[in-house]
Amino acid sequence: MISILRYIQHIGWPIAALFAFFLLNPFDLGYLAGYLLVPIIYTRGDFIKTNLDSSFFILFVFSVVYALFYSFDPNMHIQTFVFYMFFPPTFYLLGKYFIGKTKNVRQLYVLFFIVGCLYSFTALASVALNLLKGGFAQYDRTIGIFWTGRPVTATLMAAFFTYNMCIPTLLLIPQKRFKLVYKLGAIGIFIVSLLCTFRLGSRTQLAICLLSIVMGLFFIIPKQSTKQNLRLFGIMIVMALVLLRFVSFDLDADYLSVLGNRLQESEDTGTAGNRSQRWAKSLGNLFSKPFGWERSEFGYSHNLWLDVAQSTGLLPFLLLLIFTIKSSLKIAKVILVKNQNLPFRTMMITYFMATHLLFFVEPVMLGAFYMFLLFCFFQGATNVYVKNWLNSEPISSTEQNQ
Repeated sequence: MISILRYIQHIGWPIAALFAFFLLNPFDLGYLAGYLLVPIIYTRGDFIKTNLDSSFFILFVFSVVYALFYSFDPNMHIQTFVFYMFFPPTFYLLGKYFIGKTKNVRQLYVLFFIVGCLYSFTALASVALNLLKGGFAQYDRTIGIFWTGRPVTATLMAAFFTYNMCIPTLLLIPQKRFKLVYKLGAIGIFIVSLLCTFRLGSRTQLAICLLSIVMGLFFIIPKQSTKQNLRLFGIMIVMALVLLRFVSFDLDADYLSVLGNRLQESEDTGTAGNRSQRWAKSLGNLFSKPFGWERSEFGYSHNLWLDVAQSTGLLPFLLLLIFTIKSSLKIAKVILVKNQNLPFRTMMITYFMATHLLFFVEPVMLGAFYMFLLFCFFQGATNVYVKNWLNSEPISSTEQNQ
């Protein structure tokens, strides 16, 4: 705990507090912290001079073009215009600023984990309070935010749990430097998040959880010793036996009321909730309607990039696609380079998978904009890691299990 406080002090309490306030978004006022972060970041002259790169300029141009095109929407407010224009590049630079104050990979790992947990806190508290009040047998999937009571749909509420669904994969690797109480805390966060996911009936979050575990195992097993893998398999077998003994997997079970009802009645699972049809129509519209198309045509595309094309046209779509490809190549470098910190590489591959799985199935810019900003934040930090740490500062064998 003391080391975390020292790390925050090194970052700077004002910036750390504003960032935390933004993520928690109390009383829907988080955007005020975002406003303050913009001048704080851009007035740091020496930092700006050394941290502007091609990814920043692509993201900045995308943000400006997207905001300008979207300003033609008669329902758009000036506040939303400011969000879209300034926040993505600012949070990209904020990620670079944070890693500039980070001393080692362990601190970076803790930073990413805490950011994911803070991002989920408001949704976690809101759904947990709803559960305590009414239990699982509630079929209304819209839940009020506990700060204000503002109703939020299950799809958007569930997006906040994206990184919490990766926790089981992170715990698959033994990390001796983290105390047992921290690991138990992480397990507790995951269990509560999973129960909240059941309450919301979110198939996407369950898919993220299962896919992150499978992907994590494929990534981890070849990189561990036989002894470590035998220990891993032993723990997984014990956990599986405990689950089979004490947990009911009947879709009619109380805790599966909403999710079971959705799975039993849904006839469009094979098309991702009719999303594949929307994707096909959107791809067809890309060049026939290069300036976007009316949402009344078939609703949201339920895909980050295609919804950008629908709202603002082909140019912002291409800019965002280029930024995503460049970001993916940076993540690939972190994942593929050998003799680096295995826990951090595992976090990167699972966070990358979870983020992009959500991006592929939801209208992120219009519904889960904070998630896109976190993507920019993580990418800014990752780019500095690749440039300054990846090749020049190899991780010793001692740090592999931190």
